[in-house]
Amino acid sequence: MPQPLIYHIDVNSAFLSWEAAELLRQDPDAPDIRSFPSVIGGSEKTRHGIVLAKSPSAAALGVCTGEPLAQARRKCPDLKIYAPHYSIYVERSRQFMALLKEYAPSVDAYSIDEAFCDMTGTSSLYGNPVDFAHRLKDEIHTRLGFTVNIGISSNRLLAKTLKNRTKYTRFSHPKWKKSSGRFRSRICFSSGNPPP
Repeated sequence: MPQPLIYHIDVNSAFLSWEAAELLRQDPDAPDIRSFPSVIGGSEKTRHGIVLAKSPSAAALGVCTGEPLAQARRKCPDLKIYAPHYSIYVERSRQFMALLKEYAPSVDAYSIDEAFCDMTGTSSLYGNPVDFAHRLKDEIHTRLGFTVNIGISSNRLLAKTLKNRTKYTRFSHPKWKKSSGRFRSRICFSSGNPPP
């Protein structure tokens, strides 16, 4: 019986990434809102609401998801605010899950922007799980226009935990060591650069 193999796949700053992909689809020459301090949330006109998603450069300036827009503006006066478009996000999520189902025998949507993929027994089809995670990440970016984090393990909890330790297009998977009868895991592979 093959060893269980679980991918946890999460879209990077989903609402902002999906908004950026849509803006670039409409106008390929438009600035990529992921490349400067920007957030999705509330109304730019009334400056009312909270931060629903933030760009890496906004995060580097201390902007936090869930904080009031007024507070985010104090941290970053040049912050660009984009109103949410939920119908776009629902469609992007549908496309994301559909792509995962092309490869994973079982896909369990955990939220609108993340899923657990049971990849058990697929190594004979796709080869090394980390190499395939690279290919899957690239395909998601090429076809859908956004990036993901991927955690790889033998169970959901560890796959999600490992994914949470990496951000901005990275991969992680456990390398098991037995010590005093207990298993420990550590990050043994990653690619991409985190924000400053």
